[in-house]
This record gives sequence, structure tokens and C-alpha cells, in this order.
Amino acid sequence: MKNICFIGYGNMAKSIAQGLRQHPRFHLSASSPSLSRSINEDGVKTYANNLEHVHQADVLLIAVKPNKVLDVLHDLHDLIPAHCVILSIAAGIRLETLARACSTGQAIVRGMPNTPIAVGKGATPLIANAFVNVSQKALVDSLFQCSGITSWIDCEADMDSFTALSGSGPAYVFLFMEAMESAARKLGLPDEQARSFTLQTVSGAVALAEQSEQSAQDLRKKVTSPAGTTAAAIAILQQRGLDELIYDAMQAAKARAREMGSEH
Repeated sequence: MKNICFIGYGNMAKSIAQGLRQHPRFHLSASSPSLSRSINEDGVKTYANNLEHVHQADVLLIAVKPNKVLDVLHDLHDLIPAHCVILSIAAGIRLETLARACSTGQAIVRGMPNTPIAVGKGATPLIANAFVNVSQKALVDSLFQCSGITSWIDCEADMDSFTALSGSGPAYVFLFMEAMESAARKLGLPDEQARSFTLQTVSGAVALAEQSEQSAQDLRKKVTSPAGTTAAAIAILQQRGLDELIYDAMQAAKARAREMGSEH
């Protein structure tokens, strides 16, 4: 049994906990000023005070807002067990910055999970400092592998690119779905059908892509008959520069992640 202790219990921490709740090898606890001493519906022991459970941690998962991370680590400095891995999911906060708030030789991992981890479809890049050993790395990896895919990276600068891709990516998809639903309603479809057919279309396209060895480009071309209805729609999206728009958006997300790291 490994003790996974959450500091902060917002949407992302809850998503991770929900992904882990069916796995008996993990004992989950969480603390936040908004919580009381109890056990919640996901089987997570909750506390209002961070100091009440940190001493038990095998993994101390820091899930507070980026501007609070260093304060939390300073407050907990003397209570963190020597064998514990600190796992930060704060966007932009570099390993070097985290290390300055910890004891010398502290094992630290940065991760950038996304919210689909709650339904077993997460995508999490990870990077470890030099003090993380093989068993600690395997433990951290198992937290996310049971609810999606992981990738260990060697260049920390790449974490900002992953933040722009998978970290923020679900919001791009939801925005596109919003636009599809809105357009369907303007074209005369009732709200219920606009939503249900948008959901089924998006999930169906993803399922096709997952089950095919073809690229997204090839799959798109298969749907697009020359001079057909899809071709007419795709022409508008390409004329308006969809590729460039997506690139600019992701570049802005990457730049903001880099800025957040510089701020700390």
C-alpha cells in the first residue's frame, strides 16, 4: 500500500483521485482549507490542515495554484519523509525552482496531466530530477498509467509544449464542440439533437482514429469526396487558416507556461 497525499483538492486533483480510486494499492488522502476531517465519496481521507497527513506520504502530490506551490513546500519542508517523491502538477514551475524550496537531494517529479484522466483517458508528460530512483519513477508512472498514457521526457523545456498540447488541449476540443453545437442550432436543429449528434460525431471520429493506422490527414481525406459537402466545409476552414490559428493558440499557451516559470 502506497500513500498518495494530495495538497490541494481542486478539479485536477479530484480527476486524478477518481482515476485511482479503484486501485487498492493506493491509499489516498487530501488536504485543503475547504475540506473537513472525513472520508469523501471517492474514499479519500480529507483534512483541512496540510500538516495532518504529509508525514505519511510516499508521493506528495502538490495540486495548488502555481503561485502557492513554493509557500506550501516551505511550510511542509520539515515534515516530508526522506523517501517521499514530490510530484508537482503546477504549470510552469521548474524542477530547479521546486528544489530550492526542498531539502537537498529531494526526489522531485513534474507532471502535466489533463482532466480526461478522470475517465481513464489521460495524457501525462513527466520529468524527474536526478534524485528520483527507479522504483520511485515506476510508482509515479503507475499513478497515471492506470488512467491513460504517459511519456517521460528529458528536456524540461518540452513540458511547456506538452502543456500547450495535452494540458490545455481538452479545452480546445470543447470549444470546437461548442461551435459545432451552436452552428447546428443556427441551422435549425433542436438543442438536444445538436448536442447528442455533436458528441457522437466527435467520439466516433476519435474511435475511428484510435482503431486506424492511418494519419488524421488520411482519415480526413477519406471523408472528403471531391466537390462534395465535406469538401465545401473543409475549404472554408482552410481558407480561414485553421492550421495557423491552432498553432498560434498553442504557441500562446506555451509562451504563458514559460512566463509562469519565469515569474517564480
